[in-house]
Amino acid sequence: MLTKEFYSVIDSEINTLLEKYKDDEFIKIHKNKIDNQKSYALLIWFLEFYGRKSNYKDFITDGHRDSSCDIIFDNTNNQGDKIFYVVQSKWNNANKSEKETDKDEILKALNDFDTILRGEKQNVNEKVKAKLNDLDNHLKANGEVKFIFLTLSQYQGGAEENISGFIKADEKTKFEVIDINRIKIDYIDRKYKKIDPLNPLETYHNPEENVVNLEIVPAEKNGIVKIEKPFEAYMLLLRPKSIYDLFEQYGFALFYKNVRNPLIQSQFNEDIERTAVENPAYFWYYNNGITAITYFLPTLGRKATQIELTGLQIINGAQTVYAIYRAYKDASPTKRKQMDSVSLVTLRLLKSGGKDFDLNVTRYTNSQNPVNDRDFCANDDIQIKLQNAFYQTNFWYEKRRDEFRETPKNIKEVPNSVLANVYLAYHLQDPASVLKNYNQQRKTGKDLNFISHKEDKDGLYEKIFNDETKFEDMLCAFYVFDIIYSTTPFSYSYTFRTHFYHSLALFKVAFTKYLKAKFNDKINVNKQIIKIYEQGNEEIIIKTFKFINQFVKNQIEVSDNEEKTAERIFKFLFELSHYERIKEALEDLEISVKDIEDVTIQEDEKLIEGETNEENND
Repeated sequence: MLTKEFYSVIDSEINTLLEKYKDDEFIKIHKNKIDNQKSYALLIWFLEFYGRKSNYKDFITDGHRDSSCDIIFDNTNNQGDKIFYVVQSKWNNANKSEKETDKDEILKALNDFDTILRGEKQNVNEKVKAKLNDLDNHLKANGEVKFIFLTLSQYQGGAEENISGFIKADEKTKFEVIDINRIKIDYIDRKYKKIDPLNPLETYHNPEENVVNLEIVPAEKNGIVKIEKPFEAYMLLLRPKSIYDLFEQYGFALFYKNVRNPLIQSQFNEDIERTAVENPAYFWYYNNGITAITYFLPTLGRKATQIELTGLQIINGAQTVYAIYRAYKDASPTKRKQMDSVSLVTLRLLKSGGKDFDLNVTRYTNSQNPVNDRDFCANDDIQIKLQNAFYQTNFWYEKRRDEFRETPKNIKEVPNSVLANVYLAYHLQDPASVLKNYNQQRKTGKDLNFISHKEDKDGLYEKIFNDETKFEDMLCAFYVFDIIYSTTPFSYSYTFRTHFYHSLALFKVAFTKYLKAKFNDKINVNKQIIKIYEQGNEEIIIKTFKFINQFVKNQIEVSDNEEKTAERIFKFLFELSHYERIKEALEDLEISVKDIEDVTIQEDEKLIEGETNEENND
């Protein structure tokens, strides 16, 4: 989703709020000042989206004579601590949404916030004065305050040194910039993935780094079973309250290593909630329970009702935890008491055996439902980074299967398995591994693109996804792929039965030579391909691809000897050294602008030819 398109979505919601609250005194007073009105409405949107607070007038401190828009309010977080929040909003028009946030705007906000901290804010209305007085008393009591700069432009750094200095001046002071890109990611999470984003108005401790206190059913009531060999583990029983308290304190951070995030709404979740509320005594019989890992397993006595855990991660049962949390949260005090008296949930608690062991446990405990190899990598930093980058386009990077419950009309979701193949062929210049992996996957079900070489000697994950993996390189590879693929009548699986990926790899070589001949050696090939694609100038891409096909044909075919030709085709497809030879021949070839631009394209002409014998491609 392009930034301007997403801006239109948010701006439309802001306009809806302006209409909804048209009788608000501030909105009426500033009816001729659209910047003031929309900054005000942006604060309302922020409170409703992140804070889920509809009574915005209790939070926004601006009076009808104020020209700036701020929020000053206190909130008790999930740890039971009171935190003050000071939010300043900056509405921008559509053109500025694609531009970088002006550093001076950040510095001005920091200066305003510093003035508030020093208690020197002047010329404010009575409502602001009262809130500032409350904030001052809170700070004197060693309380925490978080300042948020909310903007509909793109913040890409530039003021980090100033922000760092502001924060270091007081350890109880936090600061965060929430720009249009952050809002977009959170909006997509909630609307299209149906999961709750991390809330800037909440503080979640990391359960992997903190001691977690968990209430359990004691052994004397058949609540604890200990497994000694081959690995230490416990089978524990929990009451709904324990699960509610756990999620209330740590939220979605509990599921960082889970291959599935819990959905906000799903039929499965609704069924779990219904059982928990309507048939609480049956819950243990109907539900598989939860599996978690922890760094240390303490010794538990028969009467123990509490357990301290460090490094807790729930690796199976995220839906169960979230559904119980929702059911318990919405239940009346009487219904909660009933649920806790008769409901039990099984917790399988395993001692962490290191990354490989933990990953295998995650893999096998989720095997009752189909899970792809790529699902186990979905929470890796590189996968998240690539997905966030692709949100700037009309193609969304799907890092786990069925991740997006819905998408906007102009958006196409692309599995990272497709992107891994085109990147491996085009950018890493290894099309042979694409075909080998495809054949391996058909035989064993393993996708080597998402398996570590530590787990399987042929694993390609670290080769494809690493610190050198750049979004722009992957995007260009996909753009070329999409142009060629969309001009053929074949299915996606057909591309693995031809030299498609080899031609895709050689395309990079030939097209680079063409662009340098047409322009100069300093031409940015990636930017040129992106420009060509987004402007719809597909013809030159197709012509280059056809040029490559003819070049490969001339290199491989042996006249009047079909057997020799077939052998050379096979080696070209599955032996990287043979591909490299043809690549070297292409690199040595003089390619002029005329060689590419004079290529003719006939209507209905095949761009993919040469089906391979799958049974022999091992």
